[in-house]
Amino acid sequence: EPGEVTVGPDTYRARQVVVAAGAWTRPLLGERLQPGPALSVTQEQPLHFAARHPDEWPGFIHHRGPDVAPFQFVYGMLTPGEGIKIGFHHAGPPCDPDERDFAPEPGHLAALLDYVRDWVPGVDTEDWTPISCTYTSTPNEDFVLDTVDDLVVAAGFSGHGFKFAPLVGRLLADLALDGARPPDRFALRR
Repeated sequence: EPGEVTVGPDTYRARQVVVAAGAWTRPLLGERLQPGPALSVTQEQPLHFAARHPDEWPGFIHHRGPDVAPFQFVYGMLTPGEGIKIGFHHAGPPCDPDERDFAPEPGHLAALLDYVRDWVPGVDTEDWTPISCTYTSTPNEDFVLDTVDDLVVAAGFSGHGFKFAPLVGRLLADLALDGARPPDRFALRR
């Protein structure tokens, strides 16, 4: 028997639906997620920098310690065609994904530029482009991979979900096709 999900004016029918809506998970599913973990949405504000030597660029994660909160976790990686992406992890302000302004918050921007000047000699600190993205996270940063009614829900991946795409895909397929239970740490209701 097919289930259905309504998105705006459209209704979709399928035997199983996987919802992986990022920042729009809670607005889309609302009460269906209760009493699951809170999903917070923040506007993160990394920058793309021009690299001085783009062929020699390593990815990095830097944990600077709690005395510089909320700027203690920093990451950087080569983004082909864009430059070197450098940003703070989980430092952005809460936001509504439909109402955010996409503009760098001046305090975060200044802190990130100071960090890059002090720690990242391989980029041009005068040649950068701001980026705006949303993070959707649970309080403990575990993912949500579970079923609710006739839906499979995947949420809370921000900042690190892409690294686990093969495993997450397998778990979602098992949930959707075999009715398997997720590992307890990813369940909506523990």
